[in-house]
Amino acid sequence: MTIQNELDLLRSFAKRLGRKHEIPHHNALDIIAMQYRHPHWNALMKAWDKGWCPAPHELIDINEFSATESDVRGVGNVNTTKGDIAGEPYTLEVGFTDVVICGNGWGIHLGHAPSEPAEIEKYTSPSPLDDKTFLSEVMKIANKATDGVRAAIAQDWPRRSTNPDPDGTVVHPLFGGVSAEWFCMHCDARSTGPAMAANMWHCPKCSATPLDIHPHAWWKGEPADLSENSAPLR
Repeated sequence: MTIQNELDLLRSFAKRLGRKHEIPHHNALDIIAMQYRHPHWNALMKAWDKGWCPAPHELIDINEFSATESDVRGVGNVNTTKGDIAGEPYTLEVGFTDVVICGNGWGIHLGHAPSEPAEIEKYTSPSPLDDKTFLSEVMKIANKATDGVRAAIAQDWPRRSTNPDPDGTVVHPLFGGVSAEWFCMHCDARSTGPAMAANMWHCPKCSATPLDIHPHAWWKGEPADLSENSAPLR
């Protein structure tokens, strides 16, 4: 394998990651770079120009650590069901990472991060959602569907991403980094491994996505911890 082919292989990993998670290619490249302890793709390229090259055993496609998507659950697929509560019709749409439930003049959106509050919209006044009993029943349906989305996402991730060890160490579901402490690039919050796992790898403070969560605050100039607990997934 030539050096150029190794670099092309890393780029192909990024393309697959971008398609799988519907993220921009430059973000996917940064994720791949972080897997090899570089803060972003440009830093990896600078290291490459100076002679750095991943060892053969490090050339692991992190896409392979996720379960293959089924025909039912896949990016872009939406499972739609209809029903009614006390005669009031609703439509429930369960997507790849979120849930929408709506009816006549109202709609509610739930993301898969537990820290994200439900987005409730009322298009008419009065609204069926003004009835607390009705709203409670709607939220029961929506929350149950969201629990299913979270469970499906967890199945796509490495088991150690959602099951911390006794020391609180977890594996990042996208980057493959291993640590008991994590930092949010969006708000600089510091969180434990169990807290990240419980919040589906969104920041517990600001709900930033897993793309913003890292085992060290490299954007603040802090050096990476190259101990075993911060090594790329092997």
